[in-house]
Formats: sequence, structure tokens, C-alpha cells
Amino acid sequence: MNISKRVDAAVIVVVPLFVTFLMIVGGTPGKLGAFALVGLAVGAYIGLRHPTYLTRALAFSLGALPFGYVPGVHAPLIFTLGFGVVLASVIHRTGVSRVTHGEMAVIALIVTSALSVVATGSATVDYAEFGKWLVSTLVAVSLLRLPRTELELFGRIYVYAASLAAAFAIVVLMGDPAGKLIGYLSPFGYGTEEESTRFVYSGGAATVRLAGTYIDPNAAGIGLFVALMLCVLLIRGRMRLALSALLFGALVLTLSRAALFSVVFGVVLMLLFQSMRTRDRVVIIGGFFAAFVAALSVPTVRNRVFSSFGSGDAGSSARGDALADFPGHMAGHWLFGLGWGRTEFKDPGSAFEVNYVANAPLLSVYRGGILAGLAFAAVIVVGAIIGYRCLRSKHWEHGFIGGGFIGFCVVALQLDFPVVTIPATTMAFSVLIVFLVVAWEKATDNVPDDRSRTPLASPSPVATNMA
Repeated sequence: MNISKRVDAAVIVVVPLFVTFLMIVGGTPGKLGAFALVGLAVGAYIGLRHPTYLTRALAFSLGALPFGYVPGVHAPLIFTLGFGVVLASVIHRTGVSRVTHGEMAVIALIVTSALSVVATGSATVDYAEFGKWLVSTLVAVSLLRLPRTELELFGRIYVYAASLAAAFAIVVLMGDPAGKLIGYLSPFGYGTEEESTRFVYSGGAATVRLAGTYIDPNAAGIGLFVALMLCVLLIRGRMRLALSALLFGALVLTLSRAALFSVVFGVVLMLLFQSMRTRDRVVIIGGFFAAFVAALSVPTVRNRVFSSFGSGDAGSSARGDALADFPGHMAGHWLFGLGWGRTEFKDPGSAFEVNYVANAPLLSVYRGGILAGLAFAAVIVVGAIIGYRCLRSKHWEHGFIGGGFIGFCVVALQLDFPVVTIPATTMAFSVLIVFLVVAWEKATDNVPDDRSRTPLASPSPVATNMA
């Protein structure tokens, strides 16, 4: 028996014995340790033998259970899977070796952010928050190492999973306003809050907002926005029409103005810059106009949209105050920022008191300093250039995600902060960047030739000997 087989045999014998011992004599900590050990062993095996399973599981979890936990272990599900995906891309030979301009901008953001946490980190929480953000951001680089067929499968799984989450959230919104149905997902850590329903207040009336497994309606708006972009890019036929309608409807019900206006802005850009047949243009204008009118026919949606332009909008007033206070907050901290593990990023009460800027580029400066803020701006600029090239494509699907990305940067990133402070939303933004690059490759006939490679496959002995 060779060494590899002996190690496998030893693991098969030792791990079950050790787990059984912990379960019998270890009490609650021992049981948790046993679950963790089993999860680690299973994850290590999958990562070494079948790494693409990790990417597919990540796609499903990010779309359907973005704030879930690994069953039996209090570890964020997408962080665990994301770490596995990043590690697998380091261990195994990748399907694509070239580095795009979008990735270089992301790497520059990672480097400048690392400098800031080294300069300001004073507690474990600082490095823990940076670690979660780092994994969520590095996923963009790791996914772009995949063969494009496998990457497109990742995108389709994300769309299907997000559609499932959207349907569940609509059922909760319509039939269970108290949010008790979320308790059925308790094995994944959901349902721990006594009151998980989210509201928006207007004129003294409270309106329930769609959130579902996304917990936060604004985070739900961003996650569903990304799913809508990928749906149009990757799905075809009647399935695309059905899922797009579901995702857009759920996005509207989140009452997230940032996400909704991002879609509107993106569609307008597509119609202005995209070269398409007159018939396609008429169909898109008609379909989008009908969808938008249907959304505005709902009183709560109509009030939410048009209150954005009124002087009585509390959110707009708070944003204005935060912008005015921003220079004072940053005094003496411009170079490396105020730090990563600050209380206002985790506690809603503290966030309300501090009223930090709800603007992603400025919040990057607030947390990581001017260098990190400039690097984040570089990601936006490079993405906008790629998005414009997609807008000039012959296929409107490419223009849709190109315009959508620019719209997201112009609207959502200027009005909201989850992309910076919530790791699950950071990862969703990373996925959006990845598929913007995929659309650009298709639009410019620059798709990498990965037909001869297997996804994240280890080099064969023959190839190793030849090297």
C-alpha cells in the first residue's frame, strides 16, 4: 500500500473514533468540536478531490442563504465556502491563467486595505472583519480562474438559488408578515431574532419590506439586482422571462430605491448606447415600461419612489447630515482610516448615533483611509470602462449587464453601504464584477481558450514530468 492510501486509511479509522469519543465524553463543547472536525474533514476531501463542488455550493448558498450558518457550527456559510474556493484556486491548477484589468483593480484594493488594517488594527475584531471582507473580495479573482463553462454554471446556479429565495421571501411577505416561516431554516441559523420583519415608515404608516433569507431589505435589493443581471446574461427562452419577472418583482418589493433606480439607470444607458434591432428595442422599452408601471401601481412602492424627491424624506436628510459630518470624522485619520472593527459597523444603535456616510467609496475611506478609497474608486472606474464596452456590443444581453453595472455604481454605491460593510453583499458585488468581465469577453470575442483544461484540476503526472 502506497503512502497516500495509508494516509487515507488512517484518516478513515482515526477521525470516526475521535469524533465518537468527543460525542460521548465532551459535552456540548465536545459535540460542537466533533461537528467542526467532521465538517473540516469533509471540506478538505471535497477541496482536494472535487473542488468544483465548492464553487457550486457557494453559488447556491450566496443566492439562497447568504446569511446562513454551517449547520451545527456557528460559522458563516458563505465565508466557509468562500474560503474553500479561494484555497482550492491556490492548491489546484486553474482553468484560466490571464489576469484582467478588473482583477488588477481588485488586487490593488486588497493591498491598500491590508495596509490600512495593519496600521489601525488594535483588536481581534479588526482582523476578523478584514478576513471576512478579504475572502468575499478574493472570490472575484478565484472565480475568474475557472473555465468559462464552469463559471457560467456557477452563475446559473446563483440565479436559480436567488429566484428560490425571492419566491420564499414573497410567500413570507404575503402570507406571513411576522416572519415566522423563516424559523424552518433554523438549522442554518435563521429565525433567532424575535422579530425579523423589516419596515419602512412614511407618513406615520409602517410598510413591510421584502427581505426573506437576506435579512436586510437593502442587502436583498443588491443580491436580487445581481441575480437579475446574471439571469439576462446567462438564461435563455421562457425561463429567462419567468425568472426575470420574479426577480424584478421581488426587487421592487424590497422597497430598495438604490437597487430599483440602478436597474432604471442601466436600462436607460442600454437604450441610449446599445446598437440593436428596432424590434428588440421596442420590445425592451415596452416590457420595461409595463414592468415599471406595474410596480408603481402598488401604493407602497409608488409612495416609496416618489418620496425620494421630497424634502420630508428622513433617509435623504440623514445622508446629507452624514456627508456634512464626514470631514470632521476623518480629521487625523485620512491616510489609513478609522479602523475595520468599529462598533457602528455591527450595532444598529451605534450606527444610528454615529450616522456614518451611506456612500460606498467614502465609507471605504472612512474605514480604510484614502488609499483604500482611491483603490475602490479605481475598481468602479475600470468596471465602468468595461461596462461601456459591453454597451457597445451587438448583443443587448451584454449591454444590459454593462449598463446595469454603471447604474449600480452611479446610484446604489452612492446611496447605500452594504457592499462595504456586509461580507455577503461584498461577495455579491464580486460576483457582479466577475460576470461583467465574462460579458466583456463575449462582447469582444476574447473568451479564453480553456477547452483543454479541466476546472481547478491538479496537474497530471505526465504534465509534471514534462515540466
